[in-house]
Amino acid sequence: MNIDIHTEHVAMQPEWQEMIETWLEHCRWRHPDVQDIDLSLRHAEQGRTAEAVNVVAQARGRSLRAGTRATSMSTALYDALDTLERELLLNEAIRPGLAPRQ
Repeated sequence: MNIDIHTEHVAMQPEWQEMIETWLEHCRWRHPDVQDIDLSLRHAEQGRTAEAVNVVAQARGRSLRAGTRATSMSTALYDALDTLERELLLNEAIRPGLAPRQ
């Protein structure tokens, strides 16, 4: 799996790195058909929901996307990865191929 992480106007924090690594470990085991993950963490200069996360996964010939905004980066990151997990499960349900691991 190829993983690309970008940050914009924000420095990577250890707790975010740990959250990403834990999710990637789960993803490798649960979704072996995921080929690429592109993760972007961005802080806007203004607004209540200035923290933003966008994540894209390439799996089974599809590009699956999730994006969130929140008041904290941890919340935005958690929500984006949770949403992507649901997208991956849906993709597996509608496009059977590799059997997911239980």
